[in-house]
Amino acid sequence: MKKYIFLGSIMALMPVLTFAAGEFKTFIDRIFTVIGLIMPLVMSLAVLFFIISLVMFIVKDGEDKAKAKSQMIWGIVILFVMISVWGLVGVLGDAFFESGVTAPTKSNFTDSLVPKS
Repeated sequence: MKKYIFLGSIMALMPVLTFAAGEFKTFIDRIFTVIGLIMPLVMSLAVLFFIISLVMFIVKDGEDKAKAKSQMIWGIVILFVMISVWGLVGVLGDAFFESGVTAPTKSNFTDSLVPKS
């Protein structure tokens, strides 16, 4: 079953791979744009998870406090992994694409919403 999913994924990407290099770069740029739009939302949810766990740690006691402490630790691990992966995406974007990838800011967030002509 896994073999068919893998082969289906490769076959789905074949038209993209057969386009000219400019078309492929446009496709990759769109993927980076979507990731750039989703990343602030995911990061915000992770920070919210950490803050809720912190409040639970302060308010609760006993076994609930231990559970909240465990959730806080996992929240920090999740944030670290997400920031590290985003940095890796930036390094790979700089290495393989001339425009590179940067962390989302207000200017490049609003620019990505406006279609380019």
